[in-house]
Amino acid sequence: ETPVLEKNNVTLTGGGENVTKELKDKFTSGDFTVVIKYNQSSEKGLQALFGISNSKPGQQNSYVDVFLRDNGELGMEARDTSSNKNNLVSRPASVWGKYKQEAVTNTVAVVADSVKKTYSLYANGTKVVEKKVDNFLNIKDIKGIDYYMLGGVKRAGKTAFGFNGTLENIKFFNSALDEETVKKMTTNAVTGHLIYTANDTTGSNYFRIPVLYTFSNGRVFSSIDARYGGTHDFLNKINIATSYSDDNGKTWTKPKLTLAFDDFAPVPLEWPREVGGRDLQISGGATYIDSVIVEKKNKQVLMFADVMPAGVSFREATRKDSGYKQIDGNYYLKLRKQGDTDYNYTIRENGTVYDDRTNRPTEFSVDKNFGIKQNGNYLTVEQYSVSFENNKKTEYRNGTKVHMNIFYKDALFKVVPTNYIAYISSNDHGESWSAPTLLPPIMGLNRNAPYLGPGRGIIESSTGRILIPSYTGKESAFIYSDDNGASWKVKVVPLPSSWSAEAQFVELSPGVIQAYMRTNNGKIAYLTSKDAGTTWSAPEYLKFVSNPSYGTQLSIINYSQLIDGKKAVILSTPNSTNGRKHGQIWIGLINDDNTIDWRYHHDVDYSNYGYSYSTLTELPNHEIGLMFEKFDSWSRNELHMKNVVPYITFKIEDLKKNL
Repeated sequence: ETPVLEKNNVTLTGGGENVTKELKDKFTSGDFTVVIKYNQSSEKGLQALFGISNSKPGQQNSYVDVFLRDNGELGMEARDTSSNKNNLVSRPASVWGKYKQEAVTNTVAVVADSVKKTYSLYANGTKVVEKKVDNFLNIKDIKGIDYYMLGGVKRAGKTAFGFNGTLENIKFFNSALDEETVKKMTTNAVTGHLIYTANDTTGSNYFRIPVLYTFSNGRVFSSIDARYGGTHDFLNKINIATSYSDDNGKTWTKPKLTLAFDDFAPVPLEWPREVGGRDLQISGGATYIDSVIVEKKNKQVLMFADVMPAGVSFREATRKDSGYKQIDGNYYLKLRKQGDTDYNYTIRENGTVYDDRTNRPTEFSVDKNFGIKQNGNYLTVEQYSVSFENNKKTEYRNGTKVHMNIFYKDALFKVVPTNYIAYISSNDHGESWSAPTLLPPIMGLNRNAPYLGPGRGIIESSTGRILIPSYTGKESAFIYSDDNGASWKVKVVPLPSSWSAEAQFVELSPGVIQAYMRTNNGKIAYLTSKDAGTTWSAPEYLKFVSNPSYGTQLSIINYSQLIDGKKAVILSTPNSTNGRKHGQIWIGLINDDNTIDWRYHHDVDYSNYGYSYSTLTELPNHEIGLMFEKFDSWSRNELHMKNVVPYITFKIEDLKKNL
């Protein structure tokens, strides 16, 4: 279709440009599509990319526009004074502000469709929102339109919402273009920054908790939570997806579900974002969540994740039970059979299920993926699906038979409803993986497992000790192995209560390691060990980061090259007291006395742009890879958004610059 008007390279400084002559009488259908490629020179205030209005006095609420806010929100309004109709449609975290201190070119679109009574907004190849409204207004429904403007709205004779920047290209169409066409028209360089995309090979629309790790063979590996029931932590249905790059992060493999349960269909769900619908949750999905990756000295890779049985969240997880029994000095996972009140069964050697009352084997067994067999044949359960109608959620059995599993809602035998930690291993740098192994009760028989701090583990250089970060809510629980992963223990370090102490480790010199962690006081705390992680100092705090009390996970890594002649660490964190936003990367230079001089910092985007969980890695070419939640994942208003976890790269020189 041919646009009724196309303009290129219109640079504006808040005054707008009048295009009434060119657009007047062009919108004969009333429906419209506008596609805009732009970059902003200043992000401050509400700015309109175009406005079509009744400019007369007293008619200031008669207009159509598309607007940007200084936090990356993209929105549109269609208003009419005479009928008192007001339609507002928007989505937070839709566009980018700056990258490497340069204004980012975004491509956005609005589509108004009077047949469907919908307004749709697109940004950088993603349909970010579509809203059906009763009081639909197209251009012909707004009385007295007499002014068409680029970069603003003429309201009561004055230019409002003035845009600062360049409209590199803007096209107006006299119809509602279809979704695939508009997605293609808005696809651009920003689109290419996604490793995981809504409705990709994971079957998920939503992702959280990114992890990056560069392996010794030069492969850059990533893992992430594929969250099916929106972006909720719990309750939900979550699998761990992975992808990797063998060319310094330029191209990535199709994502795979590497840790997954089959009790819920892995299909893309459109989780409602509006108040009332957005708090709905999947009630009973067995879940893998919060991955941690480490490569051992022998090049074997381990990936850990928290495991949650169906219907169990962090809040409901039994605190006083590990889920294990001790029999003859061995720990065995205990099971409760349907109809029983007690855990009368355990999984013994070779997966055989024993009746502990008689100490005899039963005809049941459990395979390496926790599937249940009877006399060697798999038992099955029906898989669940979810549907929405009028904001009512229904979970139903969909007819597909899957292997029954000790973590599933409808299993004949079930584990204790608490949290567990599993790990898998790969001998080919993440192409293929072993079946999962559950960690034994490292906190003791009568305590649940700790929760992983998502990100990476480290290998301490002087001892070869493997360290994996986890926490309990009142302690750091540093999981470690001194025999290259054959057995696991935990070092418990008391903390002030109620810290979500997600931690990440760096090594300052052989034997000297620090754990940087989230707290509940808005500060990043760090603990220091001078004996390779056996004993730890009291918490100290970074002075230059202040976040809300609930805090956010952070990423910190060692860097292999000298910066300004010194060994260095690199830190990624939000730095704002009013939400998860204002992402920064800090470079810390390590002094001879193991103190750190935090010499440089770099703003990832403007200060009001969202920035939540993040992960850093050093690429084989010594650039820095960063994957991050480019939205405020604490905000209820920013739940369940698609394509908001990008991957970007920096040279060290980029990170030394901050305008």
